[in-house]
This record gives sequence, structure tokens and C-alpha cells, in this order.
Amino acid sequence: MLKVNENKSPIPSNGFLESLIDLFAGLEQYRSPYAPTVQAPDEMVEQLVQNASFKTGLVSATCSLPPGPLGLLSILPELLVIYRIQGHLVLDIAALHGKEVHVTRELLLYCLFKHGSAHVFRKVIEETSLKILIRPTTVMLFQSLLEKVGLLITKTVLRKQFARWIPLGGAVVTGTFAYFDTKKVGTTAHALFSKEIETWNHITDLEAE
Repeated sequence: MLKVNENKSPIPSNGFLESLIDLFAGLEQYRSPYAPTVQAPDEMVEQLVQNASFKTGLVSATCSLPPGPLGLLSILPELLVIYRIQGHLVLDIAALHGKEVHVTRELLLYCLFKHGSAHVFRKVIEETSLKILIRPTTVMLFQSLLEKVGLLITKTVLRKQFARWIPLGGAVVTGTFAYFDTKKVGTTAHALFSKEIETWNHITDLEAE
């Protein structure tokens, strides 16, 4: 569902956030076809990241081809498809490191959006050079975290909204952005799952912010 403001710019609505929650519920049910490797999985991870980057770049470029209002309607569905591809990438990388069991919704969000604004996750994920500490959240607090992420998504939506009005060139711009954005997600996930992961039982109070 799209909500359009006075400037005709689509922004994430409650319906979109609900779709995002459903997406993560679906990702939790995903089972990666990959298994832990004996040696460091660097080469396999690199290939997975490359393939996912091409997919998201193609999806974004294709969805950006329709110009004007018609193209605007495809922005949020496009983002959900891209996040699904990136989410599968994160889970596949976790599986190659033998740490798929440690993946939480919070950790998925961290991998997908850390490069956009790491401070959003400071009370949920603590990362050091050797360890990752995950503090679980309640359903309500997770939704609060999603709303913060929604602000980051709004910036992406506005950028895509502008590109939709540029014939052909807009498709190149959005496709390239999606390609390198997925590269960053893969890099974050690979670095993260190379570390020791610890989960605390203490519920994080995000609402105190």
C-alpha cells in the first residue's frame, strides 16, 4: 500500500511496515541450501554476493523503466523484492559460516541497514573486533525498530522517486545503487559471521530512546 504526500513522493506507510514484518517472518522460515565449509568460505561468499548484487541491480533497473506515476507505484514492491534477495544472501552467508542458527530478526535488519545508519541498532547489536552481542527485543520493540528503519527507507524511496522521472538514465542509476547496496550487505554479513556471536536474554528497551 502506498501513501503519497503533498509532493507526490511515496513514503513507507503502516501497510508497508506490515509487509516488511511479513517479509522477515518469511525469511525466518527460509532454509539455506548451503552448509558450513571446512576452509574459509571467502570465495563462495564472494560469488553469492556477486550473484545477489546482479539480481537486485536487475530488479531495480527493470522496475525503474516505466516513467512517471506508473513507475512510482512499483517503488515499494521493488524494495520488498530487493530486501528478500538480500535477506536470503545474509542467511546463505551465515550458513556457510555455520551460524545460521544465530540469525535473529534484529541481526537481519542490522546486516541490511547497518551501512545506512549503524546508530539505529546501538541498543540491539553491539559489535567488537572479535564478537557480536545480540540483545533480543519484544514484538512491540521490534516494530519500533522497524519504524526507525522506515526513516532510512524513506530516503531510498525519495531517491528512487526522483530517478523515475529520468528516462532510461534513471534505471541505470537505481540499478547501480541496488548493486552496490547489496555488495555492502554482503560485506557486512561476511564480516559479522566471521566473529563469535553471543545472544543475551535481557530484553532491550528501545522505547527509552
